Amino acid sequence: MKQDPSLNINEPSGDWVEQNLSWEEDRKLVLRAWALVFSIIATIMALSVVDGRMAYLQGPYSGYLGLWTNCRRHECACLKQVAVLIHMSMGFMMLALALCFILLITMGFSFRPVFRRLNKTDLVFSALSFGTGLLMALSVTLFVVNIQMLLPRPQVSYLAIFYLCCTATFLMLWSGTLSYLNYKGLWSLKTLSRERRLSFFRWVSVQKTLRRKSQLQNTPRNMLPLNSSLTL
Repeated sequence: MKQDPSLNINEPSGDWVEQNLSWEEDRKLVLRAWALVFSIIATIMALSVVDGRMAYLQGPYSGYLGLWTNCRRHECACLKQVAVLIHMSMGFMMLALALCFILLITMGFSFRPVFRRLNKTDLVFSALSFGTGLLMALSVTLFVVNIQMLLPRPQVSYLAIFYLCCTATFLMLWSGTLSYLNYKGLWSLKTLSRERRLSFFRWVSVQKTLRRKSQLQNTPRNMLPLNSSLTL
């Protein structure tokens, strides 16, 4: 009886190898999607600085203080001195927001099939995310340092926008960490062994079924059992 070589169970077929590679790409895309979600949330939180009310000062400088405070709508704190560090904080935050939009656009296009074969895509996303997170952290730090340097020192109450910026910084750094882990393949190293075993068992089960059907089709009719001959 001649056996179809495509049904050889000892050697994985080309479809099995291609399927294994597709699963590897799917894992990378899933982790990249999570990094994109964290980046989107961080960008939305960072955009809250446009409101301008990051802190409220009580004392000789009573009023709201932020990066872009609208003094026509809110009571602004009159510092009576040049806030150099706050202007530097504005510049770093503007750079961070610009990098946020560049990161989101490039990550969105990376899911297209044309860009899936690029090896260092996640490394670039990691560098952009870390750079954006560090710029946000530097901007928030300079803002706090400028308030602490005010003399006489006022009573400071940090508002929700300030904490949203701090959370955005953490989320952007976490997104960069996920992208770096995706580039290193640590996601695959933890789950690849178990998934390969389960997938191989499923593949063996399918191959056994196909092999049994092929043997039944190639067996002479007079050698089949009575029940099998009735069903044929």
